[in-house]
Amino acid sequence: MAESIQLIRQIAVRAIVTENFKDQVNAEIERNLQQIDAELQQLEFKGKRAIADIEKEAQGMDSEEARYQIESIRQQVEQEKIRLFQLKEEMQGQSQALKELPVGSVVTQFTVENPVEVRIGENIFQRLEGGEILVKDGVIQEIRL
Repeated sequence: MAESIQLIRQIAVRAIVTENFKDQVNAEIERNLQQIDAELQQLEFKGKRAIADIEKEAQGMDSEEARYQIESIRQQVEQEKIRLFQLKEEMQGQSQALKELPVGSVVTQFTVENPVEVRIGENIFQRLEGGEILVKDGVIQEIRL
């Protein structure tokens, strides 16, 4: 019988909000918004091109089949546009929330995994209780385990 085992626990990486932090996160949000806009334009172009190709080929096809294919493309394009618009709205909401964050506050940026050894007789909940890494402008300020 084993006396101990290695497990994985989650550690939160939390950032102290500074003007530099806000600038970096805002720049990332802006890049994401530009990427979404580019994807929307590309989606429109590809959808129109696919429909034009079907219409061109439709002269030798059953017109009912062509209409079905065109409608299917339109539905796919519309669903993807809705998804991208929702993502864009979410990014804009994050941008607004970022502006309202007070300098000096602390926010969770992401989590990382950390191995921990647990032994017979230990309280597993205490051992797996997540710690945190506190950073300021990317520099570790404190490690709490």
